[in-house]
Amino acid sequence: MITLEKKVSLKNYTTYKIGGEAEYFYQANTKTELISAIQFALKEELEINIIGGGSNVLVSDKGVKGLTIRNMAKDINITDKVPNDFDIKKSFARYSQGEYMKFSDLEDDETKYERVLVEVQSGVNLTFFINQMINSGLTGIQYFSGIPGTIGGAVFNNIHGGTRIIGDLIYSAEVMDNEGKITEVNPDFFRFGYDESILHTNKYFLLSVKFVLFKGDQNIAKKIALEWTKRKKAIQPILPSAGSVFKNITEEERIAVGAPVNSSGWLIDQMGFKGFTIGGAKVYEKHANFIVNMGFAKQADVSAIIEKIQEKALDKYKLELIPEIIFKGEK
Repeated sequence: MITLEKKVSLKNYTTYKIGGEAEYFYQANTKTELISAIQFALKEELEINIIGGGSNVLVSDKGVKGLTIRNMAKDINITDKVPNDFDIKKSFARYSQGEYMKFSDLEDDETKYERVLVEVQSGVNLTFFINQMINSGLTGIQYFSGIPGTIGGAVFNNIHGGTRIIGDLIYSAEVMDNEGKITEVNPDFFRFGYDESILHTNKYFLLSVKFVLFKGDQNIAKKIALEWTKRKKAIQPILPSAGSVFKNITEEERIAVGAPVNSSGWLIDQMGFKGFTIGGAKVYEKHANFIVNMGFAKQADVSAIIEKIQEKALDKYKLELIPEIIFKGEK
């Protein structure tokens, strides 16, 4: 039996520092606790919302119904060798070199190295995982340095680091369905796309992931990780945010509007939104794809700016800018 908290403010559990209360709240510190919490909510027919590091999330001012589970399950296990003929994909990440970020020099071909499987639970902090792997002499995950959140969120959104997409490193994963059944699935199950996976729309819950990593060059990996973090910090706001607000545009859209890069931030800048403010929310001056909380922002303020940007993009470029951040709670 798990003990739930009632009416817990979610502001301190998200990087945006915005949002109302969770009707019920539970922090799962182990995979066993995570499974128990999900099973309890399914039995009681409660809506389930899972958060990890709380990045990439905008919580409603009206709060979130049902059970919000903060997933902190954090075990890591380096397991078996992987056959060298395992097919590692190379997806197109819609990267956008130029004004905001350069990374063409932050590449290393690791396919020549021996491969290993690493099983990691979904509540593990991504930055912690990257550091642990590099310190253990394992590489391949360093390209995602500087991205906040947990493994669960990283897989949920199929995050990209430069030219890399995290779904390309997945060997298998353990998920629970909405009847409480636990199964191991292969990467095809997730139907990964740009900044998305099937977890956005189905009723499965991610418990753990097995990644294919490499016994690569530890020094090169460490250099890449540090440099990635440094470059991201140079353009990312100190004020609270949820990360990039909109997905980058497709290559076809970039060509159609004559943009030099795939960056939605570039388009938002061209539309004159840098510094644009509604209430306590503002479009960040250094990178227009960030909307920051100046300390007193409401969800409604952020949502209003998003709508303004979408309206102008549709009017000026005939483009539908799609939010990357996940909205939680009542609208």
